[in-house]
Amino acid sequence: MKKIIILVVILLFNLVQAQNFKLVDQAIENAIKDSVFPGAAILVGTSDKILYKNAYGHYTYDPSSPKVKNNSIFDLASVTKAFGTNFCVMKLVDEGRLDIQKPVAFYLPKFGVNGKEKVKVVDLLIHESGLPPYYTPMECESREHILDTIKTLPLSYETNSKMVYSCLNFVTTMMVIESIIKEPMYKCYEQNFTGPLHMTRTMSTPPDKIKKECVPTTPELQGVVHDPLARGLNGLSGNAGLFSTTEDLAKLCQLLLNGGTYDGERYLKEETIKKFTKRYSEHTSRAIGFDTRSGEHPSSGQYFNEGTYGHLGYTGTSIWIDPVRDLFVIFLTNRVYPDDTASISSTRPKVYDAVILSLEK
Repeated sequence: MKKIIILVVILLFNLVQAQNFKLVDQAIENAIKDSVFPGAAILVGTSDKILYKNAYGHYTYDPSSPKVKNNSIFDLASVTKAFGTNFCVMKLVDEGRLDIQKPVAFYLPKFGVNGKEKVKVVDLLIHESGLPPYYTPMECESREHILDTIKTLPLSYETNSKMVYSCLNFVTTMMVIESIIKEPMYKCYEQNFTGPLHMTRTMSTPPDKIKKECVPTTPELQGVVHDPLARGLNGLSGNAGLFSTTEDLAKLCQLLLNGGTYDGERYLKEETIKKFTKRYSEHTSRAIGFDTRSGEHPSSGQYFNEGTYGHLGYTGTSIWIDPVRDLFVIFLTNRVYPDDTASISSTRPKVYDAVILSLEK
């Protein structure tokens, strides 16, 4: 009898929770009907609890394809920069092994050519380095050749004269990290975060047995990174390449909101998080490794507070964290499926607005 009562209570709680976030469900379901993306997952939480999570649609527009679940694995694209690479940066800063105010060439001597001698690590993290926005590898170009080419590229504009978002900044950041730890960056990430946090469905190169649980980004790419540069680097890159779930990513969001601790264990220093998550300069929206809420029509909608930080991903992923509200929202989709023609720009703010309206009604 006791088990039955507990089960009824859980069912009633889930029913009330679903009703509370009906606006969120409607916004996402409408986007699926409009073919913005075939599938999505969302998770809403605070520093100490999960308020809502749900999954929508299918892996593809074929209704017979697998349904998206709360633990379905998404290609995070550039969310990798903030919630992968940048976590390794913060850890090395905490340990005193990385000084982001030092020139990149201090860590990567081959980088210090073609006018890049004075580019600092922090310039990479705020996208003011002067590096070109992107590098598209040639077919069959080796990982080593790609990295060596990026190291020696000339600047495309004067450092700190403006902000130009560049994937090369975070590939270079990965190389800086690896020069310090003397092993691939993903091992630093596993050892310090995904391993101890039991983020078992977060990885850079999903094994074959896991690929079928990854939401595809094209008819040919399932469990293989969508970004061409990261794919050229065998899926192990600083700009993209992470695969994860809303449930795993929630642990990182709670860690940030709790000043570096999760489940009683400390992973990062509180002062480091505060330093990295606030806007770095007046002429850019970038924080150190994160983006912040900005513009007249921010992707986080109209209700999140100033001081909100997070990142977007090209495949249709996004995470925004509002420390004033003690709130985070993880919204993952595969909007690039099947042919990268759908735009999610108008859907994102609708979803984030629906979250706040659901909480405040």
